[in-house]
Amino acid sequence: MSKSTINTPKTVLILGATGGFGSALTTQMSLSGWQVRAMSRRVFNRSANDGKGCDTGEQKTNEVDWFVGSLDEPASLKLAAQGVDMIVHSVNVPYPKWDPLMLDYTRTIIDLARDNDAHLMFVGNIYNAGLPENGVITEHTINAPINEKGEIRANLEDMLEAASHAGVRSTIVRFGDFFGPGINTSNWFNICTKGVLKNKMSTAGPVDLPHTWAYLPDAAKATERVASIRIDTPSESASDSSFASDPFSAEQPAFIVLPFAGHVFSFSQLQDVIEELTGTDIKAGSLPWPMFKLLGFVWPVMRDILSMRYLWNHDIQMDGSALTKLLGSAPEHTPLAQAVIATVPGLADSAEREGKAA
Repeated sequence: MSKSTINTPKTVLILGATGGFGSALTTQMSLSGWQVRAMSRRVFNRSANDGKGCDTGEQKTNEVDWFVGSLDEPASLKLAAQGVDMIVHSVNVPYPKWDPLMLDYTRTIIDLARDNDAHLMFVGNIYNAGLPENGVITEHTINAPINEKGEIRANLEDMLEAASHAGVRSTIVRFGDFFGPGINTSNWFNICTKGVLKNKMSTAGPVDLPHTWAYLPDAAKATERVASIRIDTPSESASDSSFASDPFSAEQPAFIVLPFAGHVFSFSQLQDVIEELTGTDIKAGSLPWPMFKLLGFVWPVMRDILSMRYLWNHDIQMDGSALTKLLGSAPEHTPLAQAVIATVPGLADSAEREGKAA
């Protein structure tokens, strides 16, 4: 149950709040009435938008309480976590640092949730599932990773499930590749569409093969709804399996996994949407995978990227029925054309000239 009273806003600490998903969730939870605390190594005064950072202390910006801290120094997190209802683990680090950092950071976050009796929400992906049976990931799909990154992701989720047996209530929301406005870090969608205004785009795999994506605003809204339900509903023991038959029951298990179906589209479908919006033929070319392989001999991150290429050569989708049952309705699903316009810089102007802006 939530520690907040009926007259007190629910409180969340978001770790990884400056990343793409973390930033979107920070905004959404604040708009939804949560008291949001966010952690960053270096806090920027977003309200002033002056680009000047704050190196120490605490700062309240746009109704979000920003704390400066680091998972490398767990003591720096204590003040931010004190009394929170939920901790969101949306932390990520560059591929070559996953081992040991993602493992170490997740242990620290589990301990933080345990010490503060907070519900722990983890932002999952599909790496740990490998190549699932029939190409569909459900809430019951077992861990079957086929590479090192998948094994690390499986270990992280195993850690959360084990912690749930020791009293740390946990929720994993599983997403495909993120796309959407405001992602400052490199991501697959931005890489493949960066040449759109020059009438070019890149494809990472077979052009007609469907791929699972998660549009950030939709993903953040669904996650906030899940968070509200999970902290306001009594939890049964972690070993209880009633969620499998009725995830919208009066009580829920201490550990659940919720795949987010998101958007599913191929590169050819994406190309069609962009061409319809702009009225211009788009030339599609493949990403230079052979060059990536050569670079991998001297650049570790390229080896890691190559190990994930299988995701572009297989149709892997997610069954979102468990999430829909928990929420009581399907998550918000922005039309693809509208999502693409919001995501690709400058595309809205081009679409407006064609009279096709969403």
